[in-house]
Amino acid sequence: MAYETQIKSDPSPMPLAPAVLVLMHKRRRSAFIAYSSNARGRAAVLASSIRHREEAARNHLRDLPPGEIQDFALLAMHVGLDKKEADEKVAKLQRKFERDGFKLFGGSRSALPKVSLGGKRMTIVEAMVEAKTKENYQTVYRRIQRGWSVKEALGLVDRA
Repeated sequence: MAYETQIKSDPSPMPLAPAVLVLMHKRRRSAFIAYSSNARGRAAVLASSIRHREEAARNHLRDLPPGEIQDFALLAMHVGLDKKEADEKVAKLQRKFERDGFKLFGGSRSALPKVSLGGKRMTIVEAMVEAKTKENYQTVYRRIQRGWSVKEALGLVDRA
């Protein structure tokens, strides 16, 4: 494991300010997009997650594509962004990257996490409305975080 190898970032060094971060693996056309209140601190956490993927029992970067730290690039966009605008900017960037053929990975860091239900990506709230679930939001959200399928978390199928 090479700690002297840094993750490619733009800007370099990352700002100590809020920003929307995009962690990309260009060759595998994969991206993780999230808001952070401290871009530099979040960059360090992301780099550590890549370096220690095998050791981490619970890594928030689910579906992290294989590769070394030099295979990834980290972009800080909308630096200095107000927290109230963050979800909208994250959603726009996610849609743009999906249109450009990128697969999104990792758990959502946004206040509006996205899930797939019936082949459509939507917020958890939209999925709860569509599924007519009686569970509260926090219960569904935590179930998904613990690795339950979306259908199990929404109560559409029994968990065996």
